[in-house]
Amino acid sequence: MTALSDLSRPVPSRADSLAEALLQPILSGAWRPHDRLPSEHDLAERHGVSRAVVREAIARLKSEGYVETRQGKGAFVAAAPGANAFRLSAEQDADLLELRALIEADCAALAAIRHTDTDLAALRAAQRAMRKAIAAGGLGLAEDIHFHDTLAAAAHNPALRRFAAFVGRHAREAMQMARLSRLRYEDRLHEIEAEHDAIVAAIAARDAQAARAAVLRHIDNGLQRHGLPRPASG
Repeated sequence: MTALSDLSRPVPSRADSLAEALLQPILSGAWRPHDRLPSEHDLAERHGVSRAVVREAIARLKSEGYVETRQGKGAFVAAAPGANAFRLSAEQDADLLELRALIEADCAALAAIRHTDTDLAALRAAQRAMRKAIAAGGLGLAEDIHFHDTLAAAAHNPALRRFAAFVGRHAREAMQMARLSRLRYEDRLHEIEAEHDAIVAAIAARDAQAARAAVLRHIDNGLQRHGLPRPASG
């Protein structure tokens, strides 16, 4: 069995790298559903690749349901980005959060091993953004989503990042806004901040085991905060 410490970063093709670059603004919400992507010519110029590479990258995103193409009009962000990437039936809230925990725990462990200084800076910036949103009286939900996407990105596994975003979206949909809103009244948002701090600290220390454990605690605490049943241990 291959240990995490033995996993080196795969060398992506130019189309893989471009597809990942184009995916980032979709996952972050910078490009919204139905937004038009830049033209093939603009993307080729911007990223220093051929138009053939651009077409291949777009085709990959299209096959996974992140973009759609329209004859003579170009490529657009899909109405439900990523809908074709994975399939998930209607699951129970706790089941979705348990799946999210398993995926994000591995993301954190890989991030502890593979992160760059840029990744760490991005994680800390995401922390600051969430603190600012909460201090301004918000729930920090969008900032929380961005933190977890940044965490997945630091694992440097595009497929894992996409799966984490997909499952995370379904898990968040399962957690009704009423449950999230009550965290404000219970003054428990600071707990989420502290748990994020623990995750980042473990990643910064390149401690994969501690990073995995910190994410598992974070999700388990989330189950309790949202009044959801915790899965029975095997």
